[in-house]
Amino acid sequence: MSEREPPADETAYDGTEDRPASGVEVDYDDHDLLGQADWVIGGEAARKARQQGLYAGYVLLLGALVYGVPIVQTVFRTTDATSLGEQLRSPLAVALLVASVAALLGAVVFAGRFRGPVVPPMPWIDLVLPAPLDRALALRRWWRYAAIGGLFVGALGGLTVGAGLAFAHLGGIGTVVVTTLAGTALGILATRLWLWSQVRSWPGPDRGLSLLWRVPDALRELHSESLRTHSANTSTMAGSALTGNLRTARLALTRPVRHGRSARLRAGRPFTVLVRRDILGLRRTPGAFLSGLGLTLLGGAIVTWAFTQPAAPSIAATIGLLPLYLGFGAWAEGLRLQADNVGTPSLLGAGEVTEAVAHVTVPTALTVVVLAGWVAVAAALGSLPVSALLSLWLVLVLLVSGNVLAAFRGSPSFVLRPQTIALWYAVPALTVVVLGSLVAVLTKNGSYTGLSVVSWLVYAVLAWAVSRVRRLTYLHRD
Repeated sequence: MSEREPPADETAYDGTEDRPASGVEVDYDDHDLLGQADWVIGGEAARKARQQGLYAGYVLLLGALVYGVPIVQTVFRTTDATSLGEQLRSPLAVALLVASVAALLGAVVFAGRFRGPVVPPMPWIDLVLPAPLDRALALRRWWRYAAIGGLFVGALGGLTVGAGLAFAHLGGIGTVVVTTLAGTALGILATRLWLWSQVRSWPGPDRGLSLLWRVPDALRELHSESLRTHSANTSTMAGSALTGNLRTARLALTRPVRHGRSARLRAGRPFTVLVRRDILGLRRTPGAFLSGLGLTLLGGAIVTWAFTQPAAPSIAATIGLLPLYLGFGAWAEGLRLQADNVGTPSLLGAGEVTEAVAHVTVPTALTVVVLAGWVAVAAALGSLPVSALLSLWLVLVLLVSGNVLAAFRGSPSFVLRPQTIALWYAVPALTVVVLGSLVAVLTKNGSYTGLSVVSWLVYAVLAWAVSRVRRLTYLHRD
């Protein structure tokens, strides 16, 4: 008996029912496809990441209201508000403000070459970007994160400064509105410059400044290889910071030398050769020289103003010490290279302390030139107490000591946690800022007995830094 033939509705599915006919175009929804890819790649973690971003913004807002406004108010509060207001509106103060904003935007452009605002996870780069989708749509989410973050931080920073000025009786409601709008505009501009710098980190047909207002086109110019490089740089920097090994990050982010390649190091005595090597290094890395110059000019101006002007609040020195410390460090690359190669035999035959002294000679000389220039400006304005010169000398000793401590901090010997690692990194800078602030307060109050005690602490920090050089060198030789 023959098998019964199945009816038409029971025929086995041959897989052709849902196939489009030949030549028929199918309209796929890019948003739906990206949503599915987001769920497959990120899953619940993507949603939690958004919630963490909102929580971070909430914490930042609370920190600005609880700590930021009182600190800014303390910075601008002084016994002579009228004189301070006139100084803040002077052409020199306006020029310093413009230079500070330019330096901030320059730092954003510099950072965008290594890590831009649009850095999706590696699976997204490998699996989603090669698909035939609009790249601006595929990368839009990460750009929105950066754009909203820049706008929020800029507006909050402007609001904090404006509220501090208002509470210090140096402005009113109009000042708060103007600073908030200025901070918002600065945040938007900085974020777009950050994206533009990321686009320029990879060769492409369209890299002009017009991309600042053509964000979708800028996102389409981002190459997959460039995004992979930026993602790898993010992992390298995060891993190096969490393990306390910044040498890996410096090696990964070092750019090829394109300046001063024809210059050669002349022979001489070991100390002289080391100094010439640092000068040659600054010639070959003009970015490091310019960044150090900008930070030192800004920090030196604020510190000198705090020491020489009676209307300046004492806490102004606290603000100026940090850029001064960072500017000195930008010029001290030779010191960090010595610390990276500590324990290896010296090819020039110089001792570890002698070599460290040679490597701090160039940044110390450059810092002295900058501070001397600001002291000359203060003298021209008719206000140069003798105690200010002694205080600036102590600040210079602190800068040398702090940078030597930072270079020869070694490796962490404790449980690696983000909070402890951050504190471990901040110890040299905190030492400089805290002791330098004490020097400023005692100088303005005329407490020379206390100033002599703090000066001994400053020289003790210098001795500590020298002992770190010897100790780290001997540990690596064992």
